[in-house]
Order: sequence, then structure tokens, then C-alpha cells
Amino acid sequence: MEREALSVLLLWVCANVFGQDSLKTTRLEEVVVTGQFEPQSARKSVYQVRTIPMEKLEARGAVRLQDVLNTELNIRFSQDMALGGSNLTMQGLSGQNVKVLIDGVPLVGRQGTSNEININQINVNAIERIEIIEGPMSVVYGADALAGVINIITKKSVDKKVEASVKLHEETVGTEYGVGAGIHNQALGIGYSSGHFRYRADFNHNYFGGWQGNATGRDKQWHPKKQFMASGLAGFERGASSVYYRLDYLFEDIYNPGVFQGGEALDQHYYTNRFMHQFQGAYSLSPKLQGNTAVAYTDYQRETQSTIVNETTGESYLASGAGLQDVTNFNGLTFRSTLQYKVTDRLSVQPGVDLNFESGSGGRIKEGTQYIGDYALFASAEWRVHPAIQVRPGVRLVYNTVYAAPPVIPSLNTKIVLGPQQDLRLSYGRGFRAPSLRELYFDFFDASHAIEGNTDLKAELSHSFSGSWNYRFSEMHGLIVTATLGGFYNTIENMIGYGQKPGNSLITTYLNIERYKTTGITVGSSVKRKALELTGGVGYTGRYNQLSESYDDVAGFAWSPEATASVTYRFIRAGLDMFFTYKFTGKTPFYEIVDDNGTQVPRLAEQDAFSWADLSAVKQLGKHISLTAGIRNLFDVTAVNNTSVSSGVHSGGGARPVGYGRSYFFSINYSLTK
Repeated sequence: MEREALSVLLLWVCANVFGQDSLKTTRLEEVVVTGQFEPQSARKSVYQVRTIPMEKLEARGAVRLQDVLNTELNIRFSQDMALGGSNLTMQGLSGQNVKVLIDGVPLVGRQGTSNEININQINVNAIERIEIIEGPMSVVYGADALAGVINIITKKSVDKKVEASVKLHEETVGTEYGVGAGIHNQALGIGYSSGHFRYRADFNHNYFGGWQGNATGRDKQWHPKKQFMASGLAGFERGASSVYYRLDYLFEDIYNPGVFQGGEALDQHYYTNRFMHQFQGAYSLSPKLQGNTAVAYTDYQRETQSTIVNETTGESYLASGAGLQDVTNFNGLTFRSTLQYKVTDRLSVQPGVDLNFESGSGGRIKEGTQYIGDYALFASAEWRVHPAIQVRPGVRLVYNTVYAAPPVIPSLNTKIVLGPQQDLRLSYGRGFRAPSLRELYFDFFDASHAIEGNTDLKAELSHSFSGSWNYRFSEMHGLIVTATLGGFYNTIENMIGYGQKPGNSLITTYLNIERYKTTGITVGSSVKRKALELTGGVGYTGRYNQLSESYDDVAGFAWSPEATASVTYRFIRAGLDMFFTYKFTGKTPFYEIVDDNGTQVPRLAEQDAFSWADLSAVKQLGKHISLTAGIRNLFDVTAVNNTSVSSGVHSGGGARPVGYGRSYFFSINYSLTK
């Protein structure tokens, strides 16, 4: 009853205390930059691009990116409860095949640059928009962009204006809230632009008190977490040329309190420090020739610190033992430069160079410090063959310091205008991905882990196909209807995944599983008119069963459905904007090998379906203050059952964590632009 009463109170405050007009909004064409020759509307792009604007992040009361992306079609998350991270999949492929970028520059995470990135280590309050491209982007961004690209565009200062914003956000974690519990977030943003110069700084502090759940004593099902994020930007613009330097800093402390046994408990802290430097420039050499250059260096450090705590005295000291103390470093250097030359009104070309160098060191990296370089030349062209046909072929030449790449990595993207209101996009991409430093050299052994890198891994090779049909209808009275039908097919040779080490089943290692495939279809639609906006979509994704090659009674693909829906409505007179989002994640079946009286046989297992929904309201008070209140995880989902009997890296069957229960949030934001 207390939770229901709180939700009603929050919504009543927003709807009734103030009676001013709601935020005025103007629908503009979505301008995108990811993979483009120059900024252009998403409708004109040869790629199928989804954008998530800053307004949606604010309306959802997001304090982490997962709060918004978890209801996007074709994107799923899994929680790493042992290490406090979140891993995503796209098109049924793991995060190691999804390129995560900050302003077009690869992000470095706990597993290096070319592996899964924890997107919750990004300051949500510094984001202007997110651009998502599903499908092969290997020629432009490298082979770990097989499933697609998530490009996070950060805020820049407004032309010739002063900006300032302050945000305070409070949220329960399930039913837990108070000092040392719940979520407490504070953010500050300052921007200034005058003449040719622009400056910006953003600061964010986020405290997550963890979630007790069914754990007892000092233990918690979700670990407490502290984050501090800061960024600064200084830039210069003159005419069509610009240059800027940006620094992003992250500090994170994930705390895993132990349970007292025999008067002592083992506590662990996972500390992260990340400095990301970017130097970017755009320049115009002539009306037909422009260029872009980005240089970035990231210093990422992950420290594990374990202490023994005395229950009686409260004293603590560093613990000894395998894996209990460690510092791992990843350093990434990126240089990327492109030229865009407009040959004619119908033909443009873009040559480019993409150089990436990474080093890893620490107690869990074999033989001290390891290095890997991936250097590429690429070229693509946009050719308007016919007023209704746009073609973008591309090739990438790769030299990897560890693995031999194919002579040429090609791609082909095509957009066909079928009429004033509809178009068709088709794409193909070849992929090459060398194993990452973590997959080759990372060893992790402690009381609950036995993970070993594998220097005998083969590189992944892939083919990817995707297509989409898009329809858009609009009329004078403001009605806009869109519909999208899409499909994809990915096949990967030498796919790298987890498995038991041959000859020692007690050790988990990385193995090539020979061949892996995903395929699927999606259908989406939206309706907008005046104060109402409705969107919805359904998807059906098939994941390849490797065991089907050895067992006749195992299906080639295991299929899983999903569906999304959202409703936005603006009560003009009440001055209130309401947002509702929903996602259904269907059962996810998969096959595993089990022992049946000494015989190895395939067994069908599955992870149960679940539904996730959020409800929020935004109220504008005058020109500068807005209030946001809402309910996250309306259906109070905490875990879903998994019928697997085989053990993975961190867990086998049983309940898989999804959330920490129904939560309530409230935030106040002050924004000044003059």
C-alpha cells in the first residue's frame, strides 16, 4: 500500500499543483552523423538509423543508459552480479560485435576496446542524443561493428549563449530508500559560447545503495555503487572549420560486502578510473572537399581490492590469496581521418584511415604487458545511380599485428525510393574480428572463478545481410504515420565464446565454436498527431543451435519473440506530459549437452519471458524549472527462471537477475540559457 500511495502522490503533485502550459515542442527532421559523409536527415541516409533524443532520456528519468535502451527493440541486457556490470546483445549477437562510440571514438571498458562495454559507465546527463545503426558497419568502423553501432553524441555549448543546468534525482531501489539506500544523483552542466570559441563542463555524481533482496546479513543481491563522472570541452570554430579538445573522466567504486563467517568477512571493492582524451577537427579545403580527423587516447584502470573485516572490532586488513588483489590496465590509442570529395552532384567519395592500438597489463594479463594493433585503410562512395536509387559501396584493407586479415573487406548499402512515401534499404557487409587482448591473454582465478585466456584462438570471419522497408504518411492536420519492416541474417565463422577448457573441465576459457548464425524480422509503426504519439514494434529473433550439426532432433534455430510499445500524451491545459513505455521479452530457448547415464545428449532449456514497463510525467514550471516523477519496473520484476543445468562463467540454471523491483523516482531540473 505504501508504494501505491507514493506513486499516486507523485503523479498528483505533477498534475495538479501547477497549472501552466506544458513544454512546447516542434517536430524537426532528425539529423544524424554516424557513418555519414556529412550531417543529414535520417530519411535521406542510406543506413537505417534510430535516434534517441535528450528529451527522451530526461522524460524517462534515466540515471544510466540501460534505463532507456532496455525497452528498445532488438536490444537485450544481462546482468553480471559478480562484477556489477551490464552486458548487451543486438540482433542476437553479444556486445563484442556491437561498436560503442563516444562522438565517433571507440569506448574502452573493463574488457578492452574490442569487447563488451558496460554502457552504464557513461554520464547520461551529458548526452545530446544516441544514434543506433543496426546491421553491418564493418567497412566504416571495423569488424566489431558487425551487429551495429551505438554512437553517443555529447552535448556541445549553444551558439553565442550561456548555458547552465542543475539536476537532483532521488529514486527508491525497490522498497529500499534513505541514507545509504536508494539512488541519489546530482548533475551540473555549464556551457559558454562567444565569437569563435565554445566551452562546456559537465559533472555527475551517482550513488546506488545496492539492493538487499533475498540476501541475508551484510550481503546484497545488487552491489552498492558510487560513480563520479566529469567532462570538459574547449573548441574553436571559424566558417566551415572547427576543432575541439574533450576530456572525460570516470571513477567508479562497486562494493561487495561479505557475510561474517567465523567472526570475519571478505569485503571487495572494484575501482575503475578512466581518462578519455579526444582531439577532433573538421576542415574545409574547398567547396567540394572537406575532412574530419579524430585522435583519442584512453587510460583505463580496473582495481580489485579485497579486505578481511573483523566482526568484533570492525578492523580490516588486506586479504591474501589468488585473485584477491589486482590492478589491470588497458590503454587505447585511436587515429581516424576521412576526406569527403564531391565529384559531381550525383557522386561523392570518402577515403579514410582508421588506426587503433591497444595495450593491456596487470596481474591477470599473461606475461606482463600485451599489445595488439589494428590498422586499416577504407574507402566508400555514395552514387546516385538514378533519382530513386542511391548506392554506397565500400572496401576496407586491414593489417592486424596478431592475425592475418582477408585481403579486402567489402560492403554494399543501397537505398531505393519506391515512391513519395516509401523506400527500401538493403545492405551487405563482410567482417573480420581478431580476438581481443582479454580473450587471448586474460587469466582470472579466485575462489569462485577459473577463467583462462586462449592464445590459440582463430579470428572471426562473418557475412551480414539486412534490409528494411519504410513507409511514411503525413497530412495537413498534423497526422504522421510511419511503418517499418526489417530483417537480418548474420553468419560468423570461428565465433568466439565461453567453453570448458579441453582436458580440464574445471577451467572456463574462450573457444572458437566454428559457426554461429542469427536471423530475425522486425515490424514497427508510429502514429503522431497533436498531443498524442504512439509507437510499437514486434521482433522475432533466431539464434543458431550449434548442436544441430551433430544431432538430428535439434532444430537449426531457437526463436525468441519480443514486443515494444510507448505512449506519449501532452495535457496542454494541465501543463503535463505523460510517458509510458513497455517491452515484452519472450522465452529464450537454447540447447545444452547433459549427461544421461553416461551418455552425452542434447537438452532443450529456456529462459522465461518477462514484461517491463515504465511510467513517468514531466511538468515545466515557468521557463527554467521542470519536475519529473515516475515509476520504473511497473510489474515488479526481479528475476526470471532459467532451466539450464550447465554452469556458465558466473551462473548456471535457476533465477537470472533482471531488476530490483518496482521503484519510484522524482527529479527537479533547473536550466538556464541566455
